[in-house]
Amino acid sequence: MNQPVPLIQLIQGRLESGDVELPVFDGVALEIHREARENRLDAEGMCKILEKDATLVSEVLRMANSSFFSGLGEVRSLQEAVVRLGVRSIAAIVFSISQKRLYSASGGLFRSRLLTLSQHASAVSTGARWTAIRAGHRAIADEAFVAGLLHDVGKLSLLRIIEGLIEDDGLELNDTMVDMTLGNLHCSHATQLLEMWNLPEIYRDVVRRFEDEEIGEKDTTLAIVRFVDKVCAVEGISDLPDPTLALETLPELGILGINEIDVAELRLVIEDLKGESGGQQAA
Repeated sequence: MNQPVPLIQLIQGRLESGDVELPVFDGVALEIHREARENRLDAEGMCKILEKDATLVSEVLRMANSSFFSGLGEVRSLQEAVVRLGVRSIAAIVFSISQKRLYSASGGLFRSRLLTLSQHASAVSTGARWTAIRAGHRAIADEAFVAGLLHDVGKLSLLRIIEGLIEDDGLELNDTMVDMTLGNLHCSHATQLLEMWNLPEIYRDVVRRFEDEEIGEKDTTLAIVRFVDKVCAVEGISDLPDPTLALETLPELGILGINEIDVAELRLVIEDLKGESGGQQAA
């Protein structure tokens, strides 16, 4: 248990000295999310911001036509996508695209870990949105989606810092030491990142309290993300897979009011996502 302590101290030392390159979230995504949460965006305003980034436009159209967000016919233009799906859903899609950019920005020693984390975050976000709707919380479905995207962002940043320590200082680390360090620091570090990005308190609360032993009846978004995270672990789309988890015993089920049928259907959703991510990785 004492092995990761020196590594933790090195990481904290770098953070305190400012000698690290923390991930920078996409400015367009942050602007859109902030304006959407404050109800200051209509379809025209959303399109004007999105048009600053041609890649975002094409990715928004691609995702708007995906099986998860579509269902009303082909979306052919950005304006149509925003009108049909709504400003908040488009803001969530933009966040998803920007999150993928964060995870793909590094091709170093932990490339495989980052790919796994990216796939896990994507699965948790999709599952969280599905669960929010199924549990009767459609009003927070997009919020749950974004919270799912962000819940492990501390691990992303810490892996990059550890990469730097290995390259600069020649540290020799095994997977167990890295895993224990991520486990000790990722919640507090994610909270710092979300504060730096000036994201809403609901997301900071989710990452800050993600591993708390107990949560309350009103912690709906946190309960959703925690539960879907566990389902992903059972289905093997996780950096910490655990097929032995007894999902039916988790307290989040009681908070959300979902039953065994809901759990089984969610597992099918996650299983489908696992197949999609496996195919993308092979490609």
